[in-house]
Formats: sequence, C-alpha cells, structure tokens
Amino acid sequence: MEGRVCVVTGGNAGIGRATALGLARLGATVAIIGRSRERGETAAAEIRRETGNLDVSFLLADLADQAAIRRVAA
Repeated sequence: MEGRVCVVTGGNAGIGRATALGLARLGATVAIIGRSRERGETAAAEIRRETGNLDVSFLLADLADQAAIRRVAA
C-alpha cells in the first residue's frame, strides 16, 4: 500500500480504527475523518506510535454536513 492515500471514516474507534491501523501497517498514507477532534487526534497519534508510520493524520468533519465534506475535499 506504499504510495497510496487511504481515507477512513470513523477511524477513531471500532472497525474504522482497525482499518486505519491495518492500512498504516501496510505503509499507506492514512487520513482519518471524524466528528470528534480529541478522539480523532488521539487515534491518529496511537496509530503512528503503534506502526511507526508518520503519514497518519486526522481531519475534522461531520460527513452529514455537505459544507464540511467540501472543506475536507479541498
């Protein structure tokens, strides 16, 4: 997955977090999108620490809000 950029919604917990973790372990650049800045930043930091992959970030957005989606996509 090196050289790939993967966007994971709900990556701060549960299946989304497991997906983000697995992709990071495979060397992907991972962007986690979620509604809670605190939980998202914590999850991204933990995944970076667990995998050694520094290309894991968090983007704050509520995907039910079209303006937020446009902001993240820009």
